[in-house]
Amino acid sequence: MEIQWHPRLSIFNSKIIMINKLVKGLFKVIILLSLVLLVIKLFEPFFTESETSVWDNFYAQEKNSVDILILGNSHANAGIDQNILQAKLNSNVVSLATRGQNIYQTYYCALEAYKNQVPEVLIIENYLFYERLTMDAFVNQDPTINDYMKRYLTFEGKKIGEVKIEEARAFFKGNLLENLFPLIKKHDRWTDVDEIKKRLKTKGKKERRRGVTILSQASVQEYKTRSEFNLNTYNILPEEEKALQQIVDLAKEKGTKKIILLTIPFYNHYRNKIDYNSLDKPLKAFVKKNEFVNYLDLNIEYPDLDRSCFSNEPVGYNQHLNYKGAIVVSNYLSNYVYNTYKLKSNNNDNNSLESALYKSINSKPELTKSEEFLGFFRINNSKNKIVSITQEKQAIILDGWMTLKDKKSTDNEMFIGLVKGNNFMYINSVNQLVRKKRLDVTKNLKKKNNLYDDSGFKFSINSALLEKGLFDVYTIIRDPKGKIFVKKSGRKVKII
Repeated sequence: MEIQWHPRLSIFNSKIIMINKLVKGLFKVIILLSLVLLVIKLFEPFFTESETSVWDNFYAQEKNSVDILILGNSHANAGIDQNILQAKLNSNVVSLATRGQNIYQTYYCALEAYKNQVPEVLIIENYLFYERLTMDAFVNQDPTINDYMKRYLTFEGKKIGEVKIEEARAFFKGNLLENLFPLIKKHDRWTDVDEIKKRLKTKGKKERRRGVTILSQASVQEYKTRSEFNLNTYNILPEEEKALQQIVDLAKEKGTKKIILLTIPFYNHYRNKIDYNSLDKPLKAFVKKNEFVNYLDLNIEYPDLDRSCFSNEPVGYNQHLNYKGAIVVSNYLSNYVYNTYKLKSNNNDNNSLESALYKSINSKPELTKSEEFLGFFRINNSKNKIVSITQEKQAIILDGWMTLKDKKSTDNEMFIGLVKGNNFMYINSVNQLVRKKRLDVTKNLKKKNNLYDDSGFKFSINSALLEKGLFDVYTIIRDPKGKIFVKKSGRKVKII
């Protein structure tokens, strides 16, 4: 039987072919977009302004697991050591503070943060008002200046979503897609091989560098003699106060119990020459309208922190605390939060050096059994159990070795902890401890395979970075799996 051709069948077949072509084309587009997104995801970290985005740590937290959230800029980063807060309060503390951040940007940080977390305590650091810019002036800053570029630090690491898109449209000039992806935005840096290598080297570092410089005597003299500074008045503008109120209202609505407006100490020879009331007065007035909020001005608690608590930076309005200053502030803040809010959760699974050291100090037996932890060191070339050091005139130098029994020392990280009571605990920055070869250790302990050859170290610290008093010395090792071992050495340093 002969099959007859029908025009409708031909039209149907043509549609099938067209649909197949469209599906194949769509499939190719999906594959292409997927590859583009994969490339962006792989290479994006090399083109962000910061080595590690604060949002990486934030998004790694389990939902509603953050007890204390910190919002602020570099003054919060330098002045608050979140690891100390976590260790002392046994709580989960996360900071979204970024260099150069202002209160307008902080509002979008809060919007994004409260999608995943409802902290019991929210800390807002008050240097967020330093720019004294109206919203219009902020949005229309010259895109080539440093202050404009710094706004990316709090923006880049956010996940693509409603908040990031809204922030991009509010604050950034140019194409929306370009602003959302640093890899596209900074296409002129694609060939900057040295910068890419630098980011590869720093990627994944567990410990950030702490501020271990001290304000110089020459800078102190300039602070004393200068009569005026380029920022004498901290006007809190109506739009800035509106942004602060939006953050407070959001936190209250979501369920945060308390908010602290925190002022990190200024250097007194600057603070006493400016109109400090221009910052202090409006913040006090704001708190009166918001009973939910506490105002904590650490300039009152520490009116005369000396130069040893401040980093050695250019003389001006922008003074940052160093690690010593951060230890002082963070211990006070921890005690304040605990005593004021009775906050002491069991929500801290952070494997930080500070947490391990606090646990070792405050528990018996110690975290590490003596036989597991081997080592010996001299303090300023002395074997004495207590070595006296004259503050500022002498450095503290520990020279020796440490290792875990029968474990290859090559990949272990080494640290020194200097502990005075329960309110001053100093752990070395990565640039204060130098690894040394100690072939003699392997030989003398009669081991094979170069087991302890990399166990040597030399630790050096400016004694001005410690308070006066008696410090216990702890040796600390973090193994390749991240497990931390702590041992009280039985040696002490006395700062006189």
